[in-house]
Amino acid sequence: MTIYNRIFALANKLAKALFNSEGTAALKEADYLSKETTQRIQNNLSKPVVEEQLGKLKEIDVEKDWGKVATRLQKPTKTLIPRLYKAAAIALLLFSFSFFTYNHLQKSEQKTSVQFVIEPGTDKALLILEDGKQVTLNPETSFKNKVAQSKGDRIEYKPVNAQLHTVFNYLVVPKGGQYQIKLADGTEIWLNADTKIKYPVAFQRGETRTVELLYGEAYLLVSPSSKHQGDTFKILAKGQEVNVIGTTFNLKAYNDEEKIYTTLVEGKVHIATEDKFAELHPGEQSVWNHNTNQLSKSLVEVSHATAWVRGYFYFENKPLKEIMQVLSRWYDVQISFDLPELQKVKFSGLLSKKQTIEEILNGIQNTNSINAYEIKNKSITIK
Repeated sequence: MTIYNRIFALANKLAKALFNSEGTAALKEADYLSKETTQRIQNNLSKPVVEEQLGKLKEIDVEKDWGKVATRLQKPTKTLIPRLYKAAAIALLLFSFSFFTYNHLQKSEQKTSVQFVIEPGTDKALLILEDGKQVTLNPETSFKNKVAQSKGDRIEYKPVNAQLHTVFNYLVVPKGGQYQIKLADGTEIWLNADTKIKYPVAFQRGETRTVELLYGEAYLLVSPSSKHQGDTFKILAKGQEVNVIGTTFNLKAYNDEEKIYTTLVEGKVHIATEDKFAELHPGEQSVWNHNTNQLSKSLVEVSHATAWVRGYFYFENKPLKEIMQVLSRWYDVQISFDLPELQKVKFSGLLSKKQTIEEILNGIQNTNSINAYEIKNKSITIK
């Protein structure tokens, strides 16, 4: 029985007990956990672990996820289930996953080879000024000029003379990094690893506020047009335009991916290419393949696409090839596969970006998705 089957079996027993109105007293007496497992759970109820799990609980849509669990259970004799019981079953499912991730999953029985400790990414970026001068930005350094000032994990631009709207800066976030920027109009942008953005240091009144995502991924909280006398906001990305009035959305356009993903959190945006057009409403995502010129849109779980902003990786039935692309950017490593077929193996999980790459790979390995891995310097081979 795999780890996930064991987790579901435990949640299944709990849910059935709740369905049958046995209550918490019956659950306390039920032998669902061995003494050894119970002791492990007690040992891992430390404050840092509990805080981590509370953060993950906030990501859960109880009603929706309960529906997924309920479809795998036998039909109950009673249909009215208290909301608290639903939450309990979902919470157990998450806690069980986290428990095995932090404990059992990190104690791999498979043989792995690790010669180099690879730490998670950090807050860092490279600022390129209009004269070509390059400035390193991170929490340990400070930068200030007439139009901008760095503040730890972000750089903020001041509202300045609109004549500077023809002066452009670039912000480059390398692999193994993340950073934030507040533009002169008040728009806030979170930049993921391996991202480059171009923007003016000021905006001309009466004109569209335009920035360009040259490559990478950005989460934007756009200052509404109502604060700028109706001036709209537009972001360009590899032949695609996203036109907004005031909204929150995620834009993903990496060089090594043929598709551009635009996911709307709040507001409304218009997606336009040379001959394609789509209007997005909250909860929708557009996908434009710039090689085939196909544009489509669908309803998605917005929290999944934006999990990286909150410090998580969220993978739902994703192939390992795509997952390793994400990990390689955040940990600044090269990842290859021993066998091509491994790239198609799929994995689901919610993982913390604070974990080391070894902890992440151990978790994936113990779901039987991979057999082993090898780390040499900053190169990883999946086996």
